[in-house]
Amino acid sequence: MANLTEMSIGFRKFILYLLYAFIGYLVLKVLISFGVQYWKMTHPPVLPPPNMKFNKLPKPIFSIGATQSAGLIFTLENIEGKPPESTDAGRVYAMPKKLPTLLSPDRALKFASKIDFTKEPNTVSSTMYYFTDPRDDKRTLSLDIVNMNFQLKYDYQKTPEIFTEGQINNKEQPVEDVSNYIRSNGLFDESIAKGKITTELLTYEPSEKTFREASSLSAANTVRVNFFSQDLDGWKILPPEFSKSYNYALYTPGKKIQVIELFYTFWPIAFDDFGTYPLISAASAWEELIGGKATVVNFGGNSRDNIVIRNIYLAYYDSENPQMYLQPIFVFEGDNNFVAYLPAITSDWLE
Repeated sequence: MANLTEMSIGFRKFILYLLYAFIGYLVLKVLISFGVQYWKMTHPPVLPPPNMKFNKLPKPIFSIGATQSAGLIFTLENIEGKPPESTDAGRVYAMPKKLPTLLSPDRALKFASKIDFTKEPNTVSSTMYYFTDPRDDKRTLSLDIVNMNFQLKYDYQKTPEIFTEGQINNKEQPVEDVSNYIRSNGLFDESIAKGKITTELLTYEPSEKTFREASSLSAANTVRVNFFSQDLDGWKILPPEFSKSYNYALYTPGKKIQVIELFYTFWPIAFDDFGTYPLISAASAWEELIGGKATVVNFGGNSRDNIVIRNIYLAYYDSENPQMYLQPIFVFEGDNNFVAYLPAITSDWLE
């Protein structure tokens, strides 16, 4: 019969083996996960032959005022040492236009009352209402009653003292506060509310009535919280300014009000209504870039004769202005925050 010492040793060995097995399971799980991700990256789903369902498409319009890549000198320094392999076909999704209904005005009033705009609005146009907060006329709401896109603003230029009422100690709290406000009032579509969130530290300069990038947390009195759409088909959905979403909030830790701006624009995507179109290759996209045909959406801290590109990939472009289709684009990311966009669909199918 085993004595207590042998039983104790046996039990400790059992626990040790159990621990080894658990660690092995975790390592195996991580390896499998990485393997699956790598397989998906290197073996994208095969799309059916292009059907050009929507016929020719309007060429996407990028940032107004953005410059072309003509006259710039580029160097490609990526892992592959050349433009990466890319799919030869991509999806294009319809973006149906909403129309006003008899219920649109009532729905708009209910929406506004949820965030304390209970006063009758001024009618800017048949589809645009302008509300003023009855408790504070510096707080206003511009609301598109058809699409429910809005601009919530507080006139901080008249009350610059709100920027000195509190201190920003971290980036997490503004994100949490703004997200809770959006979620509790149902202000954003889920595809945006659950998408990527980024932050920018800002300093408001009352004398210039403008914001500047803050050098540190201690120098910041405002945080810009950017909300991006969730990825689609494994591709990013990108706005005109790349790193700045047109769905954003400005947050300051004031005593009376924290969200001093909240902008929201959402154009629905018909996920079940898409066509497939032929795409140019990444190699062709690279030639278009160096040939001056790409649109530079962020020049960054670069000189014109020395721009290093680190990454070339496909994404979807989502303009802040209404568009008929969600189309693929090539994105060029480089050093010092350089970014350029290029339509990915072959020119034969763009108007």
